[in-house]
Amino acid sequence: MRMSAALLFFLFAAPPARAETGTTALPFLKMDTGARAAALGGAYSAAGDDALAVFYNPAGTALAARKEVLLGHNEWLQGIRNESAAYVHPVGTSMSVFGGINALLSGSMDRLDALGVKSGSFDSREAAVSLGLASGLGAGFYGGFAAKALYQSADGTSATAWAGDAGLLKLCGRLRFGLSASNFGGSMKLGSAAFSLPLVIRGGVSGAVTDHIRVSADAVKAGETGAAGAFGAEAELPSNPHEAFYLRAGYRTGRSADTGPGFSAGLGLRSGDLRVDYAFVPYGDLGNVHRVTIALSFGAEREVKRSYRVVERPGAAHAQPAQPAPQQEKKNKKPASKNGEPVYFMW
Repeated sequence: MRMSAALLFFLFAAPPARAETGTTALPFLKMDTGARAAALGGAYSAAGDDALAVFYNPAGTALAARKEVLLGHNEWLQGIRNESAAYVHPVGTSMSVFGGINALLSGSMDRLDALGVKSGSFDSREAAVSLGLASGLGAGFYGGFAAKALYQSADGTSATAWAGDAGLLKLCGRLRFGLSASNFGGSMKLGSAAFSLPLVIRGGVSGAVTDHIRVSADAVKAGETGAAGAFGAEAELPSNPHEAFYLRAGYRTGRSADTGPGFSAGLGLRSGDLRVDYAFVPYGDLGNVHRVTIALSFGAEREVKRSYRVVERPGAAHAQPAQPAPQQEKKNKKPASKNGEPVYFMW
């Protein structure tokens, strides 16, 4: 079993032994991160508006209403573990600073010689650490960028590299449109060979069908693999203003016959400032993947930008005058216009 684990690790999460066309370093960066996104099939480039957006579209962190810290654990295939953490810190009315850590830990694996005889053991560790900024750009657009440091060590050999993530988000009523690129601009050198990083490009849309049901769809091009489609749906079942239960389902195209049908499912629970999410993703003959994510929000809510509201003059048809504050009642008793024109207030 440990031998199959080692083989699986090298197929999915380690650079190849020699340079070939279409090979990349750190393939684990193509994996979904976080239970909520994984349950939605990975369709999160437009849906993300929390700390988990750090790993899918950094522009989404600009929508976070409060500070949030997120911790994720992924029991991946054959005992390989994926650990993640992220933090979002809102600044002002439409800006956020954020950071994230994503790591893959193989555990102890058998080292085999050319004849398949065990000659010891080794482990491998891979990690990506990012730090970035997201902000509103006006007209419903949000943008985000992150610098990323990458690290890998295996059997006494280690390597580092630098890369970047960038994303764009557009809000349009009940719809959101997202576009992002991850791991661009760098390569990793192991020994005498250099390997490119897995460039991941995502583009998608997310929409609210009702106040409690949201659907999302993404097109994903991850590294040298072909483009795939990701689709997800999330239903919120609130029990009171402070607690809610979530049901999620997703589908991902592009799977081979031996790696499962591409379906995913998950549950979530929000209680006050705490949210716990779980995702289940079957991989056919390779086994099942279980993800758990815990997120905690804290601090005051982000300030909302001031805006102008149109208030009809008292006495006009279908008028719905705004109620002035007690200290302003006398000051606003007489309208500023007498010819039926709207009166503008700002608060």
